Amino acid sequence: MLSVNLLSRGVLVAALASVWGCGGGGGGGSDTPAASSTALSLSVSSSAVGTTANAPVSFVFHWSRDVGSSFTLDDVLVTGGTPGEWRQIDATRYALVVTPPERSSGTITVSVAAGRASDVAGQTNALATQLSQAYDTRAPGWTLVWADEFNLPGLPDASKWDYDTERNRLGWYNNELQYYARDRAQNARVENGRLIITARRERMSGVPDDGGQAFTSARLVTRGKAAWTYGFMEVRAKLPCSPGTWPAIWMLGSGGRWPDDGEIDLMEQTGWDKTQVLGTVHTRAYNYFNGSLGVGRGASTRLTDACTAFHNYQVTWTPQRIQIGVNDQIFSVFDNPGNGDRTRWPFDQPQYLILNIAMGGSLGGSVPSTFTADQMEVDYVRVYQR
Repeated sequence: MLSVNLLSRGVLVAALASVWGCGGGGGGGSDTPAASSTALSLSVSSSAVGTTANAPVSFVFHWSRDVGSSFTLDDVLVTGGTPGEWRQIDATRYALVVTPPERSSGTITVSVAAGRASDVAGQTNALATQLSQAYDTRAPGWTLVWADEFNLPGLPDASKWDYDTERNRLGWYNNELQYYARDRAQNARVENGRLIITARRERMSGVPDDGGQAFTSARLVTRGKAAWTYGFMEVRAKLPCSPGTWPAIWMLGSGGRWPDDGEIDLMEQTGWDKTQVLGTVHTRAYNYFNGSLGVGRGASTRLTDACTAFHNYQVTWTPQRIQIGVNDQIFSVFDNPGNGDRTRWPFDQPQYLILNIAMGGSLGGSVPSTFTADQMEVDYVRVYQR
């Protein structure tokens, strides 16, 4: 368990020394504990350190010296959760269990103000101490197996994301108009705890894979980094408002054979209706080129503030069905027919995640001449499995 000391990192814990003094004029002697030369300090640790908690969290408060009965639960400020069991472990350690809210996500913070405890010599803690612990209880029964909280500013984390640029020279499918850039902060960057994918009106003339596109953007993929079979996937995002933009949060089969390996669209937004989002499944039997049973299976839902507020785009994928939803409300369901027909249900193999903004094309539509730039902001991406 990692202990985080926000007061005095590297301070040595000194034993309390007793100093004997003599009274003047032949009076009797007295023994009084002297204040330690080392400041009284506190470190706090969490039972869920390094992870996102989905259950009650135990916080341990470790003082550098015995503070006796001067430290109680009343000295601990808790936000983001409900305080529960409080106990003293030994002379210097105390434990508190905090329960996060149900079907919610956020941060539990425990803090102890300066001057809230004192050692036997009466020396108090001079500095405040706090520790924060992220939690997510929105997927009960599931365990978080992969996430990007976008806490590191700069380019997207290369250990988690790659770029799809392979159709730049030939042009992208669906009559799309963008050039997808690689490792370019103007099109994909992490800033203030969010991933920002930006589509721009500009040309990349002179680069080796230039296809003559009038727009740039980014298409981030976990391909080759991470893929999953079944799970609960959630992406919290705010979408672009500009007509002509086509943002998408979706998944493709790792086998690389489309549409045979299937496609799961958690979210697509057209370029002409920014108050609606689509959730769709595509397979060999359901695809827009030569699907024998139609272009896809899906539905839409209304989000009047999709491009001005963050929403949670979700898919629950099990061997029996795929359920696509937003903010815990399912609006599109695709059931496994159960007959072994892989043209209708190829969804028993790994899929990887994709985040992108396309320009124009079949769902982007016409791009106004006044368009200059717009963006999709992503607060986090989380993947859970049972």
